[in-house]
Amino acid sequence: MADAPTPAEIGYAEALVELETILTEIEDDTVDVDVLATRVKRAAELLRVCRDRITAAQVEVTQIVAGLEPETTPEG
Repeated sequence: MADAPTPAEIGYAEALVELETILTEIEDDTVDVDVLATRVKRAAELLRVCRDRITAAQVEVTQIVAGLEPETTPEG
């Protein structure tokens, strides 16, 4: 396998595709036992990337939506 992109370099969709590939290898017993730990470690890195990207997107969307809400003025 060529050098895999680092977590900072990989996009969400690419990480997801690589995760699916690793999962398929593990489920189909096509991953060599000698590289199993390496593949599981890579999967863990990719999961962190995906979670971080989802969290960042959620925060950004929440901020955008909050900016769309009309400002309330104190009644007095």
